[in-house]
Amino acid sequence: NVINLRRDMKNIIKTDFKRALKGAKFPLAIILMFFVWEFNSKRFADSQDVLYLFVHVWGRSITPLLAMIVTSTVYVTSYCEDTENHFLRCSIQRVGIRKYVISKIIVVFCTSFLVVILGSIIFVIWQCHELPLVSSDSITVENFKSESCFGWLLPENTELYMGVQIFLDGLYCASMSVLSLALSTFVRDSYAVYAFPFLLNYFFIFLFSRIAVKYPMLYMEEIYNSATATYTDDPVLLIAYALFVTAVFLGISGMIMLKKIEGEYR
Repeated sequence: NVINLRRDMKNIIKTDFKRALKGAKFPLAIILMFFVWEFNSKRFADSQDVLYLFVHVWGRSITPLLAMIVTSTVYVTSYCEDTENHFLRCSIQRVGIRKYVISKIIVVFCTSFLVVILGSIIFVIWQCHELPLVSSDSITVENFKSESCFGWLLPENTELYMGVQIFLDGLYCASMSVLSLALSTFVRDSYAVYAFPFLLNYFFIFLFSRIAVKYPMLYMEEIYNSATATYTDDPVLLIAYALFVTAVFLGISGMIMLKKIEGEYR
């Protein structure tokens, strides 16, 4: 029975991945992610190196908000599409509610995460054709080497320094995508779902705005920030806490979807 359950779960996830990755949505989202970086980088025309662009384009523009919208275009609307196409009841009868929910969450998280990772890496590689990765007198190194708990990676391991932040950006956007998927069970409009990550971000900022002044690790942008001033000097704590918060978001999203769908189909 356990072997059969695992096999069924793998088949369900594989089917969802095929559905998410086929067609133009996934590669188009990666290209859009690159252009979000590229267009917002134009305001920093006097940048001396790619590291400067990397830190400031994400930290001083609307790049994170646009990134959340872009990542939601791949598979976040899948539940709404199942409902609109009258495919939901058939799927639930075939695989069960719990497996349906787990598969959707895994695929939405992974595809959103990959869009941020790949789009960001393409931007960095593209910029390296025009600018040095890090200049010898880098202002960014001077400003943030002592402020970030990952500052010890600069300038010798700039690639790893940027990689850590890209990883955290991926967790951030993927978490909002999964929460948006959960909320889509209440709003049966595919187009409305695209706004959820954007709105969720501001909801959490508003929710923790007062207490975050005293406890900065409750502020969303601080949780997933390793490139500038960090709330802790311990890099292990920062990564572990970001993973923990992400796991909490995934758990909450799963419970919301499970309870909502069970309530409708029992």
